[in-house]
Amino acid sequence: VRRSGKSSILFDIAKKLRKQVARENVIYINFEDDRLYPLKLQSLDLLLESYFELYPEKKDEKIYLLLDEVQVVQNWELYVRRIYDNENIQIFITGSSAKLLSSEIATSLRGRTISFEIFPFSFKEYLQFKQIKPNIHSSKSLAYIKNALESYLVDGGFAETINEEKMIARKILSDYLELIVYKDIVDRYNITNRSLLKTLNKYCFTNIATLISFNKLYNEFKSQ
Repeated sequence: VRRSGKSSILFDIAKKLRKQVARENVIYINFEDDRLYPLKLQSLDLLLESYFELYPEKKDEKIYLLLDEVQVVQNWELYVRRIYDNENIQIFITGSSAKLLSSEIATSLRGRTISFEIFPFSFKEYLQFKQIKPNIHSSKSLAYIKNALESYLVDGGFAETINEEKMIARKILSDYLELIVYKDIVDRYNITNRSLLKTLNKYCFTNIATLISFNKLYNEFKSQ
């Protein structure tokens, strides 16, 4: 999902790698950087070519390539597959669009991948972030846990919203909803009736954890 912390995890991987290998052996590229726009498939070759021009001695060493939001470049998997087969390279890829589902990556890269799905904070991680140490034998600790649970159930576990003002947090979550529902889902399934999707979305959010009858929904929406 968007804004779940994929880039932060990628930075952490880069940081750990730089403790094990020379700093120059770790390459990080964010494809949402406006200085790369518009980057097309045929231009991707310039990235490694430029790197080896700067560090020709690295041709004989293993390098680590970290590609953030790679789905921005159409048919990126063709390039990744080729350099993986022909260079001494380990590649880390992140993406949050509906165009980058793990099952499709595995198909595109012909089984050369290990996929990890990144989620927002679990409640356990939420407590760690809030620096609350669970102790079920302490009434004070339980009070903190219950208070944190109430906030977690209402506001969720997106890192950007934690410790933010209520009004700002709601605005951030509203923006996430717009991006996920009205961009990723609409783009992926070529949905043309956006007003119906908006109505369905509102219905689902106001009827959480209730059974849904598709016939009832159909008749209700048709009458509207």
